[in-house]
Amino acid sequence: MNLTNIKRPSTSVLFAAAPALFLGGWLLMRPIDGRSEPGGWWTAAHAVWLAGFVLFAAMSLRFREITVARTAGQRIALTASVGIVLLSALANIVQLSIDLVGGFTSANSAELKDAFAGVKDIPGAEAIVYGIGAQVIFVGLVVFAILAAVVRRGTPASAALVTAGTVVMAVGMGFGRNHWSVPAGMICLLAGLTLLGREVGGYGGSVARGSRLSSIAGRA
Repeated sequence: MNLTNIKRPSTSVLFAAAPALFLGGWLLMRPIDGRSEPGGWWTAAHAVWLAGFVLFAAMSLRFREITVARTAGQRIALTASVGIVLLSALANIVQLSIDLVGGFTSANSAELKDAFAGVKDIPGAEAIVYGIGAQVIFVGLVVFAILAAVVRRGTPASAALVTAGTVVMAVGMGFGRNHWSVPAGMICLLAGLTLLGREVGGYGGSVARGSRLSSIAGRA
C-alpha cells in the first residue's frame, strides 16, 4: 500500500467535521446530564470529542498551509494562532485520553473523580490540560476567521459567526454546561467554520490548480 496515494480530506470537510464532532460529543453527554459518570455515553462522547480535537489540530496545520500572510503583522498573527490552536488541541487530546482511560478503569462516579483528582494534583496539569490550556483553542479559531477576512480569503460573515459562537459558548458556560446557549454557540461556531472552510478551501484549490498549470506550462 502506497501511503502517498492516500487522499487527504478536503479543507471544507476538515473545517466542518471538527466543530460537528465537538457538538456531537456534547449531545452524547446529555443522557447523563454532563456528569462524570463512566459508561457507554461517557465513552462515546469522549471518543467523539477526541476525534474532533485531532481534526482541530489538523485544521490548524491546513490553515497555515493555505493562508498567505502579506505583512509582518499578519505573519505573526498566523503563526501565533496556528500555534495556539495546535497546542490547545493537543492539551484537549491529552485531557480526553485521560478521561477515556478513567472511564474504562472506574466502576462509578466517585472512582472517576478520584482518578481526575490524581491527575490534577500534578503541578501545572490542571491549568494546562483542564484549564486555560484547553480552552484557548477558541481564541485561536477566532483569530483564524478574522485573519482570513483581513487577507481576503474569508468573509466578514464567517468571522462574525465564529466570533459570535465563541462568545455565546463562553457566556453559556457561566450558566452551566447544560444551558441552552452552549449548544447554540456550538452550532454558530459550526456554521462559521463550515463557511470559512469553503472560503479558504476554494482559494487553496485554485492556488494548487494554478501551480499545476504553471508546472505543466514550464515543461511544455
